Order: sequence, then C-alpha cells, then structure tokens
Amino acid sequence: MEFGKIWSKYQKTVLITVMMFKLGLLCTVTADMCLSSPCHNGATCLDHLGDYVCICPKGPVWYMGKNCDELYNACLLAPCTNCTSNLGTDEFTCHCPDGFTGLNCTHDIDECQSNPCNGTKSLCVNEINGYSCHCVTGLGGNDCQNNVTTCSEERCKNGGTCFDVPDTGHLCQCAPGYGGTNCEENIDECWSEPCKNGAICKDRVNGYQCFCVPGFQGYHCDLDINECASQPCQNNGTCLDKVDYYNCDCVPGFKGINCEVEIDECEVHPCQNGATCRDYVAAYVCECVAGFQGQDCEVNIDECASIPCQNDGRCIDEVDSYKCDCDGTGFVGSHCEDDIPECASDPCQHGATCLEGVNHYKCLCWPGYKGENCQVDINECDQLPCENGGECFQRSEMENYKKLPELASTNFSYEEADGFICHCPPGFTGDVCSVNVDECQSAPCQQGGSCQDQVNSYQCICPGGFIGVHCEVDINECDSSPCQNGATCEDAANAYRCHCPLPEPGQEPWGGQDCDIRLVGCEQNQCQHKAECVPKLTDKGEHGYSCLCPYGWTGELCNTSTTFSFNSEGYVHMQLPFSKNRNRRETEHKHGLYMQLRFRSTLPDMVLFFRGTMDQFVSLELIGGSLRAKVKSGKVLQATHPGLVNNSDWYQVTVTMDETLVMTVTGPGCDKGCQVKDEGHNHLLFLQLSSFQQLYIGLVPQQYLGQLSSKKGFIGCMEDFHVDHKLLLPQDLIREENQGLELGCTKADWCEEDPCMQRGRCMDMWVQASCQCHRPYYGESCEKEFPIWTFGHENSSSYSTFNITETHGDNFTVSFLMRSLKPSGLLLQLHRESQPYLTVYLKEGTVALYSPHTTLLTEAKLVADGNRHLVIIKVQYGHVVFTKAGNRRALGNVTVEAGDMAFVGGLPAGVSMIAWGGSFKGCLQDIRLDHRHLTTDVPPEGADVYLASTQENVLSGCQSDNTCKDEPCHNGGECRITWNDFRCDCSVHYSGRLCDTRLWCVEQPCPDGVRCVDLLDGYECLTEAIFQNNSLQYVANSSLVGPVTNITMDIRTRDENGMLLRATSSSEVFCLGLLNSSLLVKLHTGLHAELLAFTSDQTIADGGWHRVQLTMVDPEQSASRWHLNVDGRRVGGSFSMGGNLNFLNHTKIWLAEKYTGCLGEVRVGGVYLPLTTVPEPPQLSRFSKVGGHEPKKGCQGEPVCDSNPCGNHGECKDQFNDFNCSCKAGWEGERCEAEVNECSSAPCAYGTCKDLMADYECDCEPGYKGKDCEQEVDNCLEFRCVNGGTCISTNESHTCLCLSGYVGKRCQWRFPPAACDVKTQCLNGGVCIGDDSGGNCTCKLGYTGARCETEIDECESNPCVNGATCLDRLNHFQCVCVRGFTGKRCETSKKEHLEQIPWLAVAIPLTTLCVLLIILVVFFLIMTARKKRQSEGTYSPSSQEVAGARLEMGSVLKVPPEERLI
Repeated sequence: MEFGKIWSKYQKTVLITVMMFKLGLLCTVTADMCLSSPCHNGATCLDHLGDYVCICPKGPVWYMGKNCDELYNACLLAPCTNCTSNLGTDEFTCHCPDGFTGLNCTHDIDECQSNPCNGTKSLCVNEINGYSCHCVTGLGGNDCQNNVTTCSEERCKNGGTCFDVPDTGHLCQCAPGYGGTNCEENIDECWSEPCKNGAICKDRVNGYQCFCVPGFQGYHCDLDINECASQPCQNNGTCLDKVDYYNCDCVPGFKGINCEVEIDECEVHPCQNGATCRDYVAAYVCECVAGFQGQDCEVNIDECASIPCQNDGRCIDEVDSYKCDCDGTGFVGSHCEDDIPECASDPCQHGATCLEGVNHYKCLCWPGYKGENCQVDINECDQLPCENGGECFQRSEMENYKKLPELASTNFSYEEADGFICHCPPGFTGDVCSVNVDECQSAPCQQGGSCQDQVNSYQCICPGGFIGVHCEVDINECDSSPCQNGATCEDAANAYRCHCPLPEPGQEPWGGQDCDIRLVGCEQNQCQHKAECVPKLTDKGEHGYSCLCPYGWTGELCNTSTTFSFNSEGYVHMQLPFSKNRNRRETEHKHGLYMQLRFRSTLPDMVLFFRGTMDQFVSLELIGGSLRAKVKSGKVLQATHPGLVNNSDWYQVTVTMDETLVMTVTGPGCDKGCQVKDEGHNHLLFLQLSSFQQLYIGLVPQQYLGQLSSKKGFIGCMEDFHVDHKLLLPQDLIREENQGLELGCTKADWCEEDPCMQRGRCMDMWVQASCQCHRPYYGESCEKEFPIWTFGHENSSSYSTFNITETHGDNFTVSFLMRSLKPSGLLLQLHRESQPYLTVYLKEGTVALYSPHTTLLTEAKLVADGNRHLVIIKVQYGHVVFTKAGNRRALGNVTVEAGDMAFVGGLPAGVSMIAWGGSFKGCLQDIRLDHRHLTTDVPPEGADVYLASTQENVLSGCQSDNTCKDEPCHNGGECRITWNDFRCDCSVHYSGRLCDTRLWCVEQPCPDGVRCVDLLDGYECLTEAIFQNNSLQYVANSSLVGPVTNITMDIRTRDENGMLLRATSSSEVFCLGLLNSSLLVKLHTGLHAELLAFTSDQTIADGGWHRVQLTMVDPEQSASRWHLNVDGRRVGGSFSMGGNLNFLNHTKIWLAEKYTGCLGEVRVGGVYLPLTTVPEPPQLSRFSKVGGHEPKKGCQGEPVCDSNPCGNHGECKDQFNDFNCSCKAGWEGERCEAEVNECSSAPCAYGTCKDLMADYECDCEPGYKGKDCEQEVDNCLEFRCVNGGTCISTNESHTCLCLSGYVGKRCQWRFPPAACDVKTQCLNGGVCIGDDSGGNCTCKLGYTGARCETEIDECESNPCVNGATCLDRLNHFQCVCVRGFTGKRCETSKKEHLEQIPWLAVAIPLTTLCVLLIILVVFFLIMTARKKRQSEGTYSPSSQEVAGARLEMGSVLKVPPEERLI
C-alpha cells in the first residue's frame, strides 16, 4: 500500500518525462537536430519534423531570432509601426487613436459591422469612433414613416451635385455662385456691398467687379493710391499722402514744393564787429575776431572778469588784454603776486605755523602753548583737575608717551599735545574721575529685585519668593506639596496656586486654598430651568453657590424669562436713561454703543431695532435673510453678515460702535462667532450718546421708515436683549409703549404636514405657511393645475395660433412644459407680417432656436425622452440665455411687438416644416410669453392671457397614441401602451423588446450545480471542474462558422508541468501546456508554415485563478503573429507569422492531459468546451465531448487546513493545495510559531522597553513620560532629584543642584566614583574593576545592580507560550509545557510531528545504508586477513623490536619512528 501511494504521488512526473522522450518535449517528435546545440544565450532547443526551434530566454536580457542570437525587439509584436522599444527588453510604446485599430493603427473601426441598428432606423452610418442610426433612404421622421425626397426624384440645377442625407432627404451641393434648395438661385455677390469708397459693384456669375473712383484702386477699391510712393520730397522732407495729390513737409533749412531749395542764412549779414559768416543747413556760424564773442560776435570780452590781479591789485581792461596796477599793495609782479618772505628765518617754536604779513609775520600756536613765538608750554596739571584722588599726566611731556597706556600706541605730536590724562581709582570714571561708576546700570538683579549702587560694587534687594546674589533662584513654594487630593500645584512669585482636580462622578468638587475642602454648596441648590450650579467658598469659610443661567433666563435662581415675541407687525418704544457716570464695564469703550440680543425667525426682511434720531442712529435689520448693521452720524457706516440667519434657529448678534462699526454673529455655522466690520469706508465717527436715547424694538414709526431698507416689522422671538450691557426684561418692556409684544416664544411647524401637496415648496412664514408652487401648479396650496394639450395625436397635423396684443420688446422670456418622444418638431414660431423671425424647435432631442439674423443655437439637455421638462428661454438685448446649460449667445435684433402672431406645435397646411423636423408630437402645458399665458381655456382668475385664435387637431389633456394597434409583440407577448410607446409582456420562454429572443435556460437544461447561459440560438452550461490526470476529448464536426483565431481558458493549479490543450492533424500541430510553471505554446499550421514556439514570462502555477488568452494579432489575415495574454496582460508572443487554427474544426481536441488542477471556461474560437455531460444544445456552432473521464464539478483542493497547522490560535487560510497562516497579534512566522518582539524596533526614546504579548511597555527615565517616553516633563513635580539634590525649574527646562560628591542631571552619579578597595564589596561573585580613582562591579551572568545584588528574573518577559509555566533559573529559564506542546518555549505542537511517513520511504534508505556498511566491514576484514598471512613464517626483527618496545616503554617514552634494522 505504501509503495502504491508513493507511485501515485510521483507517477505524473515519471509519465511526463517518458512522454517527453517518446513524443519530444511537449508535443514534438524526436530528432538529432538539437545535438549540435544551435541555440545560443541559454535558449532551449526543441526538435520538430527534421528541424528545430529555439525557445529564447526572457530575462534578464531577452533574445530572438532563429538561434536566439539577436537582442529582442518588442516592436516586432507591437500593434503599430510608430513604435519605440528598448532592445533586449519587452518594453515598447504604441498608442492608437480612438476609433482606429490594426497593426499600423490605420484601420477605422467600422462600428456598423456588428449591425447595431435595429428597428425602423436600421441604416447604420459609420463615424470616427462611433456610429449613428438612421432611416433607410427615402424615409424620415421619428418613426421613419415620412417620405423624403431623394436624388432620384430631384435634380440639382446649374451644375449642382446631389447627395442623399439620411432621415432628411436630398441635399444639393451647389456650384460656386449658385444657391437655393436645388441650386436654382444665382447668388448676388454685390448684395453684401463688397466695393468700398463709393465704388460701383457689378454682379457676375460666382463673382463681382468693382469700378473705383479716382484716388482708389484694388479688387474692392479699398486701397488708397499712395501718391507718395515715388518719394517726391527731397532733403528728408516728409510726404503727406492726400486723395489724388500730396504735400511735402520740409525739414528746417529747406523750402520749395519738393523741399529742393536750401535757405542761405548768411544772406542778411548777421555777424558784427568784422566777423566772418559761414552758411550751414538750417544754421550759420560767426567767426569772431580776437576780443569779441557771442552768437553774432556782438560782445567785447572783459579780460578783467576773471580777477587776474592778486593782493588787491587794480586790473585795467584793454582790447584782448589787461594790466595790473600794484601801487600801495605791498606786492610786485605782473599779477602783484610776489611778497617779501618774513617767515624765512623760522621764528615760531613747538611746531607752530608762521603766517607771512605785509612787512611782518604771526605765529599760530598749537593748543597748550603760548608766547609771541609759542615758546611757553602751559602746565595743565597745575590746577589739579583730577578729582577723587586721580593722578594727572600732561600730554605735552614726551616721557609720558612711553609709560602711559593711553599714549603707548601713538607718537608725540604738537597737534595732540594739549591737555591732560587722569588715572582714576577703582569705582570712578570720566575725564576728570568725577563720575562714580553705576554697577546697577546693567540691571544685574533679576525677578524685579532692586539694585543699590556702591563704590565699585552693588547689592540686590530681592522681592519675596527669590534669593541669590542676583535674585536668580526662585523659591519653589510647591516643594512642600501644599496641594492635596491630587491637585496640581503651580508655583508663583512668593506664592503658589492649587488647581483642584475634576470631581469623580457622584462626588462634590474640592476647593479651598489647598484643595482640601469639599464644596457642598450645590447640595441644596434651587437653580431652575436646567441652570448649572457652581459651588462657592467665601473668605469666611461659608459654603454657597451661584446659578449659571441658560439662554432666555436670568435672576439668581434663573427663574426670570428674558424671552418675548412678535406674531404681528408692531414695536416697543422706550426712552433710555442718560448717565454721565457709567460703570467700568460700560466705559470699556469710552464713547461707544453696545447692543446685544438673541433672535429666531423665518422671514427674510424685517427690522430688529432702531436706536437714535433721524440724523444719528444705529439700526439692525434682516435684508434677504442676512444681517445688516448700520450707523449714521454725519457719515454712514454699515456691516453685513453674508450668511443666512432666517432658518428658525437661535442666533446671537452683538453690535458695537467705538469710532468704527463691529458686528459679531454667533449661531449655527458661526459657533465661535463670526465678526464683520464696516465695509471698507475707513471713516471714524465720534458719537454723541445723548442722541441715542430713543429705542425702537421690532419696527419704527412711519416717519423713520425712510432710513431703513427692509421697511417691515419683526415677526419672531427675541431674548437676552442688552443695551449698553444692561439687560432689558420683557416684564419691563410690556409696560412701555408697545404694539404686538407677547411674553415667551411659541412656534408651530407650519410645513410639517406639507400643505403644498408635494406640488410646491413650503415657506414657513412664522405665523402661517406659504406655497411657492412648481409649474404647472398654482393656487394657495398648489391645488390647481394649468391645462395641458396634446399635439400630433395619431400622427395628425395640429397647431394653435395666438395674436400678440402687447409689445414685449427685446427683453422677453418664453417658457413651457413639454413631453415628447419625437426628437424633432416645431414647438413655437413668432411671425410678423406673415414672416417668421424666431423659431423654437426640437433638433435631435434638444431645444434649438433659429433667427434669420444668426446661426443655430442649441440647448445641451436632452428633453425628448418621454418625461416632462420645463423649458425656459430668456432673450436679453439680442442674446439668448439657456438656463439649463448656462449658455449665452448672440441672437440678433429680435423684438416681440404688438400685432405679431405666435404659432404653437406646427404651422397651417401647405407651409413646409421640413427645416424644423415637421410638426411637434407630444404634450404642451403652461405656455408663457413673459407674464402672459397662451391658453385655449378660460383663464384663471387674475391671470394675463393670450387666447388662441385658431386650433387644429389639438386635444385637451395629455393623450397617448394607440401604439398596440399593429400588434408589435411576437411569440404570444402581450402589448401594453406606455404613452406614445409600448411594452411587450413576454412569456417566460422569450424576452426582448418584441419578445423575439428565445430563453433556453428557463427549462433548466443544465445539471444541478451548473450555470446556464442563454445564447441567441441556444445555451451553454458553464461550470468549474477539478482534474486529476483525467483528460477529455472533443470534436466540433465542422460546426464552427467563423475562423479559429483565439483560444481562452480559465485555469487554477499548482502543477508546474502538464498538458492543457492539444490537437494534431496530418500536417498541423497545436499544443498549450505548462512547463516549469509557465505557459508553453507550440503551433504549426501547415506544411509550408514555420513552427512557432514561445513561452510566457509569467508563472501561473500559484494556486490562483488566471484567464489565459491566445489570439492572432490580425485575425483578418491568413497569417499573423500570435499574442499570449494572462489576466489581460501580454506575457508572450511569436516573432514569426502563423496561420489560424481552423483545423481544430475538423480534428479531435485533447483537454487536461496529465494535469492536476481546476479549469473554468475553455473556448476555442469563442465556442465553449463543456466540462460535464449535457444534452446536445440547439446552437449550430458547438463542441461535443467524445471521450475521457468526467471531472468533478467545482474547484475544491485538498483539506490542508483540517489539521490546524497554524499555532497559537492563528487562522489557516486555504490557498488551493496550500495554506497561509494569518497570525494573531503578537505572533509571526510561517505557522505563527514565533512571538513578535515588539521591543526589537527600540520604541522607547528615553526608557527601557519590556516586551509584552502583542504589546510593549516603556519604563521611562525620570523626567520623561508617554507611551514611548517621548514627552519630556519640564517641571519639578515630575522630575525628582536623588541623593539629596534640589530641583530648580527654569524656562522650558530644569536642573538639579547636587550635594558634594554627586553629579548628573538627577545627581544620580557619584563623583569621584567609589574606589576599588576593601570597602567596595561586589556580591554574588562580582569583580570590582578599576583603581584608586574609582571603579564599578562587573557582575556574573544572571546578576545585576551596582553591587551585583539582584538576580535577573528571566521569566519577567513571559518567554513561555501556549499556556506553559515558566521557572526562573540562574541565567536561564525553564518552560513546563502543557500537554500537546514541546520545545524550549513550548512553541511546537506535537501534532506536527505525528504526520504519517510511509515506511517504505524510510526503509529503503535505511536498508541501503546497512548494505553499504556490511560491504565496508567485509572489505576491511579481508584486508586485515591478507596482512596477517603475509607475516606468517617470516622473521621480522624490526617488527618484534618495535612491538616489544611499545609494550614495555609505551607508558614512559614516546614511540620513535619505525626503523628497519635488517
């Protein structure tokens, strides 16, 4: 039995191997062509019919060619010629445009090839990337029942070409110069006035001729003849072109008609005093004689102007020269420049400067010297200038420049020798040591300490709570932990503050200075209306409480209502008191106004309040549902909140005015308050509060309405009305002058019961409901409906006419409701003097407009779908607006005037409507031209109407044609009318619009568990099946109609090798199989065709479902490349051409030979191969099963999860003959056998990680907290100093002041460390390593601590799993497993080792090993016996000597090498 199991397990591989040798590798015949190894680059060689084929490798470098010696070019398989690829890879780029296909992307896809058009519109017209359906030639209209003219009936005149247009009729393409329906009109090209500038136009055939007036030329006489073209103006003159003449604008210096004459400027003798004149273009130059200057040499030059004579010498001017008179100056020379030098003897001392004088000199002394010749050095220290004991030094003494530091870096100079230097004693400074140095100037004292200056020192006087030289140490009053009951202490300057914790549910809160007193004031509170009670503790220790009132209530116990309402228009008027002595809260804004209230309403326009007079006031209104605050005081400011607040919700609004206007709104959408200011006016208003004493709430008297926009009274509720921070109570307001004020707030939901009957929108008007009716309904509750009419009933011609008696101008609106299934037809046409000027019609199911002034305008929405649609067309100043599409296009000058006529639904008999698609067929309702209704019935009361003057075949109501009268339903189907259409209720055996499609599957022809799918001519029985070496055979018996150009297959397996589909004939071969988990394709389609063999670059033996598709690239050709796709992705293909597989239509096909796995749909040429036995289906094209063992339905693999292979409660997931374990949190591994160490990623930033089951825990270092110890605690409450250290909190940090002998952030380290001596005792075998300067204990394995005093608990990390008990041992642990588990950590289930192993699989290797051991023992025995026989009868002294020596001395001496003695 065991041998049989092993044989069954491996027989498939053996049989495939035998078959590969017998038939060649997967469907080939053996030969010797591959013995020469013709395939390169690691390719696989296959023999076939005396030839060979190379299967080239596909990675990392791809190859191709007969011998796989060329780099692979992916473009060879690309579906286009415009392709780029990376040689040696399968990457390429090729994109065909939409609507095109084929190898070169040049074939337009004929969407009409599949005959998509059925019914009456059966003529298909192919388009780019689409198609359209039309009536056959000669017919038109919605139902193709209208006759249209064709080219066989009409002839185009004047050389026009005729075309038949589907659905429309013939169309003439006219020759140039002709127009009209049949090209009968000669187009007058002069009608558009092409000739310009008064030219005469003469019409020609397809042209015109212009006769120009003088001065113009060109085809249209639009070119002005340029008389300046010949450049008549000379000497850079500018030519000005005129009509039939020109003018020359000359540059300066020239004149004449053409600027040809140069002007002589010297002709008038402008130069004076004998100067010479030189003529230039537009200028002249005078050359002056010596002594004269100026443009005309009219100025005599004054040579004395430059004052050439010095030292008061007198200058005498001459012609072109001058002379100096030096008499009485004391100087001589031509310019009186020479003086007698008295300073030549250098009389001045100490570096003084000698100044020459007239017959004398003067010495200029440096500061610090005096005397006539500066010979006296002034002693500045004689006056004892240095104060406070300072020592004085003169700057003029040269020896000081070597000993004084102030002068050491400078050289002596008389210029700097003046003055003295004072050396001050400590504590004084200044030039003369007069300034006492203020050591307090640098503000050394911190925390507000006061600094007292002293001589050469200072002293800080610290405030309470601080100490230190600079008051830098904050005395932490929280160190004594004064706060109790879990309260948080906050240190303050010379004080502390306790933040009491929130109370536990059901307990009273803590209070008092130290949070040590239970606050019980709320135990007997009397707060009403759900007010919040807040307990209090007075300074005297008495308990009490206060009530926090909700909105709408006030008072100590919140029992006074602040709510009031107006249910009709009215107001409250009161005189506000004026007080010059306002309290602190009121004077926060010195000159401001403050108004605050809450309100709710549903009305969009009304007054909330008005405060002030006609000239100065502040108001609040609702305008269009938005709040607007307004202030007027000389200038006007206003602020508008853009959101809508008339939705019945409560809103709070605050209006303040303090030089600028601010409004704050709080409510839904503005939970935190939305603030708006005055709208950019940038005006500052200064208010006189005495002008704001009058207050009106809800409305104002008639004389004030002109100042407001809404002009309507408030209807709704108000509460919490504050004026200048004072609350106005309703009980007080009702005593004032009021109209309509009511206490409280009541509101009914008027729209709850839908008073508008779902025919309109209900508007809550606070005291009643108002209906905005949808068209076509009207009435107080939308209970009435405008009449509806039917046009074109039973394809009749119908229309109505209306006389327009009012001028609507060029701003008008046409609107109506329509219902139609006909995509074309005339809706409405406006006439003036029997000529149409505006047409509204249907074109291809959409609304279109036409005017003689413009082109076609079309609405984008489809309306001819049988549903009711509202159409609105607005015309504004020559532009049409389609409200649905949002388009705005030019329409031309269109106006509706009194006397015009409107045609609805069609036109009278005899008037052609072909251009508009015929008459309208359907229903029209509520037709309006602006505010006037176009109707045939008695108008509603008060409605403005145009009554119909003519009606033809117009029926009242919306009636349907009898669409079932022709009995369109087949096969017993029952026809039902569905408004101008029909529906066929078919029997269970038929379906389709006309019940013309047979349903085969209703008879359940397929076996149980098999899915039946209907075809047009039959059915298919689809199922999945599992194969285990049981193949099936099929034949088509030549039933396939089309060519076989594709094969598809759904496959699921883990088999790496097997045959999926195979077929052969005399000269043709096809094989699809698995080779090393990849797909292998071989096909040979004829004697003269090349053998094609290729594999997929994707493996599919992974246990999952895959869709395999093998297709011809160009199935229309006799030969083409083949592509292999898996799951929609190309995974391989042939390099060469191959034919189709039509031979499969005439031969037997083998499916699933030597294959284990599942198959789904298998199709050859699109025809299904049934996997189970079914009755012969009725369709023509089919495959019949003719042999094989029927597989098992469904796709269920081995029960791999029944043995629960996943440990530690992991979930086993079946992966088809394999499994995958989904582990519980905290476990990992192939079978969930390993515990996840969550600490392996080192998650603790500042702490030690402890591994837990599916979690971890961080033991944070002091000063850190958080899940990962990532949050630093920056306060001394959490940060504890050790070894007597004191914690000091600073900005964003903290530190410890350590005692002597300790260092570290927490004073945790000894310094210097303990020395290794007799006093340092390491426990449990630890060794102290170090010297006299310090050391520490190195512990034995299993111990830890500063002195190795703690044994490590190895069981702390819970290493034992599956419920085992952990026993702590020294430096290890021991797991005591529960029953059924084993292993060091009890991680292995014993069931995993109980899998049965065939004894034969064990016995054969053991038997073989025993035989080998026996052979080796026998061999050694034989060799030993031979050696003994060789020594018998022979004297061997060496042998005896050595043996004896070993016996006697073996225990003492080392045995020497053997030596031969003889």
